Amino acid sequence: MTRASRKKEPTAQAVPAQEDVFARFATLVATAGVDSDARVLQEGGADDNAVNEQLSREWQLAHDRWGLGLLHLRHEARLLRGTGALDVALLTDGMQVATMSEGARSIAATYAPMQALGAEGLSEWGVLPDGHRAALKTGLGQLRVLVEDARDFETTWTSERGGLWTRTWRRDEILAVEVHRAASPVTALADAAWDVITGIKDRTFQRELMERSNNVGMLGALLGARHSGAGNALDRLPEAHFAVSSAVVRQSGPGGRSLEQWKAMLREGTETLEELQKVATKRLAAVLSSGLR
Repeated sequence: MTRASRKKEPTAQAVPAQEDVFARFATLVATAGVDSDARVLQEGGADDNAVNEQLSREWQLAHDRWGLGLLHLRHEARLLRGTGALDVALLTDGMQVATMSEGARSIAATYAPMQALGAEGLSEWGVLPDGHRAALKTGLGQLRVLVEDARDFETTWTSERGGLWTRTWRRDEILAVEVHRAASPVTALADAAWDVITGIKDRTFQRELMERSNNVGMLGALLGARHSGAGNALDRLPEAHFAVSSAVVRQSGPGGRSLEQWKAMLREGTETLEELQKVATKRLAAVLSSGLR
């Protein structure tokens, strides 16, 4: 199983010092549709342990939604106090692999070599550390047996309608369903650029951008119409490096042994992913419209 190597030196892409670490963290996890409460907790007088627990919950949820295929690893975030400014350390299986001050591009580059993406952008890593992954047959009979009777188990990816893929697993009496539709940051930005361009009221300008997009793509056409530094400004944004691709729903207790509950989890995951990706496109469109100054 792949483990991350410890980061030796920070990369050159530093985040502006005037932006505090809680704001940087909140901006990054917002790309996964996560609203961070860590700052509120800290300003309310919570100790570092409580803040670290909150940071880690939000960081794990972000990983659930980014769909990087790294759910076999444990992801944590902790306050990092030293001689300099307050920072947040990002840990994988207990090892620090990055810090928030390194910036979104560097953090994304840290996780990239841990991934094992195959066809359709699906992770080839299993969630569970050991054991056979069951390939589901047509119908629900096999899945019913797994959900109602099996101990720890995991299925392979199953194709669903609308370009969705799903997999199911149980670990320590917690049933989980992941719904995935690959959406790289590049794809998400291109979709948002399409929304921006098709919403332009000046038809002559819109037609010009459409023609230009034949050579440089929708995003390239839109950035080319902005100021010369728009591309660099975009690259500094977390949205250029992280995008929502998955939704994970978990169920413990008796509900984790019910096929009907599994169906409800599948519906919830599908609806959640649809909404998260829709909201992300709208947010990116707003950024591309006015936020690259």
